[in-house]
Amino acid sequence: MKPQDPTPRKTMHIAARGNSFKYAFAGLRQIFKQEPNARLHAIAAVVAIIAGFIRHLSPIQWTAIIFAIAVVWITEALNTCIEKLCDLWCDNKWHPEVKIIKDIAAGAVLVAAMASVVVGMIVFFC
Repeated sequence: MKPQDPTPRKTMHIAARGNSFKYAFAGLRQIFKQEPNARLHAIAAVVAIIAGFIRHLSPIQWTAIIFAIAVVWITEALNTCIEKLCDLWCDNKWHPEVKIIKDIAAGAVLVAAMASVVVGMIVFFC
């Protein structure tokens, strides 16, 4: 007799895929509700997109702008996840190692945001 696999199999049912999108959008809503920096990133993204339409960017320029926006959003989402996991792990109590982990994750967002500013400066001003 084979032991039963404890992990459920993911199915390709349309309803299951729809739920995946529903959960993903719920996660994005949580970022907006809980993270003030996410709202700043959203404003910056909208400004960049509007400026792109005004400046009639080339496809390669659009690619650079969209990629820069995506990298900032990805790092912001991962930073939020890391912060939440750390807070769970230490019961929301201060811990020196958790502070280091959270600072490093925040630093990653800062690097992504600074790089996106550089990309925007190159695309819009060069």
